[in-house]
Amino acid sequence: MSKALLVDVGGTNIRYAIANNLDEDISDINKSSFNEKNFENLLQKLIKDNNIDTLIISIAGPKINNSITMTNRNYTFNSDKIKSKFNLQKCIILNDWEAIAHSFNFISKDIRYIKKGSKFNDTKLFLGPGTGLGAALSIGNQIVLPTEIGNTTNSYLHKNYDIELDKNSVLENLVSGSALSAIYESKTSLKISSEEVFEKFNTKDHAAIKVIDGFIKSLAETLSDLALTFLPGDEILLAGSLIRSLFPVINEKDFTEAFIGTKNGIHKELLEKISIGVIMKEKTPLYGNFNLFKNLN
Repeated sequence: MSKALLVDVGGTNIRYAIANNLDEDISDINKSSFNEKNFENLLQKLIKDNNIDTLIISIAGPKINNSITMTNRNYTFNSDKIKSKFNLQKCIILNDWEAIAHSFNFISKDIRYIKKGSKFNDTKLFLGPGTGLGAALSIGNQIVLPTEIGNTTNSYLHKNYDIELDKNSVLENLVSGSALSAIYESKTSLKISSEEVFEKFNTKDHAAIKVIDGFIKSLAETLSDLALTFLPGDEILLAGSLIRSLFPVINEKDFTEAFIGTKNGIHKELLEKISIGVIMKEKTPLYGNFNLFKNLN
């Protein structure tokens, strides 16, 4: 029986769980702060105490060959070095959104829809506005392609917030949780978290309403561009705590109008066919790691 240590590494915290290839679900998910100096000590203890032969780690950062350097810390994971150091049979590292795209088998019953369409291929787009903006594609729930969409340039979404365009702006500066905080601060000089911006939106704070409304429209327009880029004819799935919080206040009609925009003809028809849903299940990267482990066995 193969046993795996599943780890999801964020900028502040890590989550981890132990699984074997006969398990049908993950149990006993643990959370601790991410400490660069003690991380390998934690791995060593967990691997030794649980007789682990497979390690699967999801990390926020682009994967180049067998390494991922975190986007918000100067820390690099190399799967070959980790495998050798801890004498593992397998060590797999994934971009965090690559992991989320692998999670579909475990999240498919926990999706609520902003817009329903009709499937025309096997491609899904997974996207989530968190600290940054992450995205990945899956084809037939097997082939997964991570992206760095959040760091592409953008020249028009600032209009939705009534702010001036920063010439150095990238997409995640306008569509992410960090963007909500930064844009609200630019309007009010008040530095608060994205969660607090949403709380103020619920109390009818004028600046917060402008920011949240601008964000929702910007998200719809971004998805429209990505839909025509990648043609996710299966569906678009949004993930993360921010989008789960926003889901109840999204007006489906307004969102769909912004998503379709001024497109016409076959391009309008394509966008009308694409479903857009919100994944309500939490800890999706760990479930992606678990699904990959199950497929390995």
